[in-house]
Amino acid sequence: MKSKLSARDIQSLVKLAIWVAVIAYLCFSSGDRINNLKINSIVPEWIIPYLDKIVHFVMFFVLAFLIKSLYWQKTVEFQGYYILLVAGVGYAALTEVVQYYFIYMRSGDVLDFFCDLAGMTLSVFVFPLWPRFVWRIFG
Repeated sequence: MKSKLSARDIQSLVKLAIWVAVIAYLCFSSGDRINNLKINSIVPEWIIPYLDKIVHFVMFFVLAFLIKSLYWQKTVEFQGYYILLVAGVGYAALTEVVQYYFIYMRSGDVLDFFCDLAGMTLSVFVFPLWPRFVWRIFG
């Protein structure tokens, strides 16, 4: 970490913390609470058959993207970046273990974990292309 954090660094860290909390809420909410949202009535499973896997992929894609942005703007050093990515992988594993053992009407799934890893991996490789992509669309 830098010895003195700028306002932009703090903003990025807050975004990361909020996103970690959003993932926790989505992963650790009981099955009853998820069923009350009636997502299957909005997007039937036959339209998007693997919606759960897509959600896991996107959640951890964004997580790795936010971690990469910390490194990109030099908030964390190179070593800290890898520590945060390993923590992200650990967090993905933790979400599945907690769902499997402790959350009512939820089940941990190895495929969800692999979707989490796939989202994080793709995010790391897509991030350097992001400025060019944004420039082409909005520039």
